[in-house]
Amino acid sequence: MSIPSHETILNSARRLFGERGYRAVTVRDIAADAGFSAALVMKLFLSKEKLYAAVQPDEPLLDELNVPTAELGRALVFRVLMRRERGMQEPWAAIPFAVLDAPDPKIARRDIREAYLDGMARLIGDTTPESRFASTVTALMTGFGETVRTLELFNDWEFDDVVAHYGAIVQAQIDACLAAG
Repeated sequence: MSIPSHETILNSARRLFGERGYRAVTVRDIAADAGFSAALVMKLFLSKEKLYAAVQPDEPLLDELNVPTAELGRALVFRVLMRRERGMQEPWAAIPFAVLDAPDPKIARRDIREAYLDGMARLIGDTTPESRFASTVTALMTGFGETVRTLELFNDWEFDDVVAHYGAIVQAQIDACLAAG
């Protein structure tokens, strides 16, 4: 069970890291935003790196998609839009920050490639060199997640229209993978 100060600090850290990135945010920034002392933040989380790790999205993006392959593109897009509707953090949008602003970008890149790219390749059955179809789907979803969050694209569209339109674009790559395999 977490204490209120713990959750408040995590919420502030999540928001600040998401807005400005790892390097631009200090423990003092997070503490001030949360309304606590920097000493309390350090006592609870031990380091900025551990606090950053604690706020990284841990939602299983790919493992729990229990839909037919023919509906996978729509399901991926639907989940991004549902997280937006619920005000939740968008893991696809966090990829650039999670790599470029990580304490060790090389390790972060490796871990994220494994989680996202390798996971997508397994999900769609991509055995091509360099996981070409999975790379394309990952790029499409990363771009979609980021532009929905940052540029607020598709805000004026009907929810179902976005799912159908962008889901079809993603699905085309999934279908091409299936045809190639």
